[in-house]
Amino acid sequence: MADYKAKRIDAAQQLKLFDVMTKDLKGRAQAAQDIGLTETGLAIYGLLFENTTSPANEGRAAYATKDEAKVELASLLEEQLGPHVAIVDWQAKEDIQREMRRTIKRQLKVAGVTGERGEILAESVVDLMKRRRAR
Repeated sequence: MADYKAKRIDAAQQLKLFDVMTKDLKGRAQAAQDIGLTETGLAIYGLLFENTTSPANEGRAAYATKDEAKVELASLLEEQLGPHVAIVDWQAKEDIQREMRRTIKRQLKVAGVTGERGEILAESVVDLMKRRRAR
């Protein structure tokens, strides 16, 4: 948009860029559907792969071999965080966020993720939920 407003690209080039962006977004939605998650669940799933292989950065092909345990964990986390994000202004309430992190860490511990990695993942998932579900 900035390039278009600054007259560095014309309307035809802008439409081509929008087409690429639209296909990318549809590809993510299809990838989420292919592995049985919502788009938010897919984003959580991508965070679970961080520092190993990052499907979020590799496109739809990275989900061809899905990790059932991580799919289940992502779905469970999204489900358990649902009531928290339904609270009005939860993103401004530290006590709600603290409870969310506690819930996430509890599930990560059951999945075998502990220590600093668990702390980082819990914070990342709460940040992700802020970006995706803030009202």
